[in-house]
Amino acid sequence: MNQGKQEQLLALAKVWRDALMYSMRQWVQLLLAEGKLPRWLDAKRFGMGLSQRQWDSVNRQTRAALDSWMRLRQDEFRRIVNDSTLTQEQRIALHRINKRMAWWERSDDDGHRLARRIIRHLRCRVPFPDMRRCHTLSMDGKIADIQNSVASSRYARWVKVSTLTKGKSMYLPLGDNMRLEGQLMQPGVRLANHLQVNIHDGRIDAHVMTVQPAATPREYGETLGLDWGCKTMFATSDGRLLGIRLYQWLQERDKELTRLGAELNHARIPCHKSKRYRALNRRIRSYFTNEVGRLLNKLEREQVRELVVEDLDLRALRVSRRMKRIISRAGRSAVKRKLTRLEQGEGITVTTVNPAYTSQTCSKCGNVGKRNRRTQATFHCTCCNHRINADINASRNILARRSRKEGWRRIGRTQILSTLRKEHEQRCPSHAERNAAQSTATPRPSRTDTEVKIISGIKYH
Repeated sequence: MNQGKQEQLLALAKVWRDALMYSMRQWVQLLLAEGKLPRWLDAKRFGMGLSQRQWDSVNRQTRAALDSWMRLRQDEFRRIVNDSTLTQEQRIALHRINKRMAWWERSDDDGHRLARRIIRHLRCRVPFPDMRRCHTLSMDGKIADIQNSVASSRYARWVKVSTLTKGKSMYLPLGDNMRLEGQLMQPGVRLANHLQVNIHDGRIDAHVMTVQPAATPREYGETLGLDWGCKTMFATSDGRLLGIRLYQWLQERDKELTRLGAELNHARIPCHKSKRYRALNRRIRSYFTNEVGRLLNKLEREQVRELVVEDLDLRALRVSRRMKRIISRAGRSAVKRKLTRLEQGEGITVTTVNPAYTSQTCSKCGNVGKRNRRTQATFHCTCCNHRINADINASRNILARRSRKEGWRRIGRTQILSTLRKEHEQRCPSHAERNAAQSTATPRPSRTDTEVKIISGIKYH
């Protein structure tokens, strides 16, 4: 790409980011004012030097970011309601509001008032998407037309991209990519008419996407439970620990990150303005994403029919808060994206379950208790004396939870704990009697007032 085209693309990116921020403000204002999102935004009056087609791509990009934010808050809202002491009638009302994402709906009944309190808390924890941090231009086929090369032998494809100058387009070359060419040789796979441009510190990277038919679900193979471990990427229910070197690598980068952050603070330089800090940030995210892909690809090549997983939870990872924030943002999207590809492209069924108490429950006898997990690495059951790696034990409990109704995703921790304890008492009555005889604790008085418990951090689940 020559200098002139780079300057045109960088100029477009600057206006694009301003347009993303403006578009997000419009979506949020409509959501808060009307209680729901319209199907589309009328961008005819927006201006800012972008054409109507360019505004359509901008609005789609911001809407996708906002939809993703709302889906994540919907899951958190459901967990808060399930773990509360609300009445059954109140829970049903809140679940109905949450299902429609009607948290800001203009209604003054008790359910909507409580829903607004909960979503206000969630919004304080995780604000609406900040498009100032977005360095990506997501262009659809209206403004980025991918064409096969006709005369050039150096580049296989070119992209016709609309610029800020009305009626004038530029052609960007796309280099050869062996992985892409290999995918396009597969039956039914075609190139999507969509271009994604990432710009970091003046460096421009263009990415194209493929469209492939949905794979037929696998009928044969084993079912594996996966637990996101503390010192491994994940543990499998058949006894494997995958990604052991990742934890050691993250600890080394964490020391670099902490040292660099201290130097920048001493020099009173904001971290986001440091090229070294941003480069290290990208390196960590890229490595973590690649490890996720590599290990899940390893499972893909095996005779696996179904993967039973929990939501990615990195709170137990022993690194700094800054490191957790970086890999949490990169890890969640990478894991979700890769699992979606395995399901749609390879036919592997992916089932998500509620992970509550999977790390405190014995996979052999069902005994539940914090004393089973005296250390981070080892699980030792106080009932049957079963010893096992803690992450492998949790992965087997995750696999077993697949047989529960909807993976127990729609019930709270209190109900799950009560059910597990009742089942264990029936299975091992002598242990229950021994605990009752040894216990000298005075029972807590029952509460009669309504309480909504908002969980901010749990070491073990």
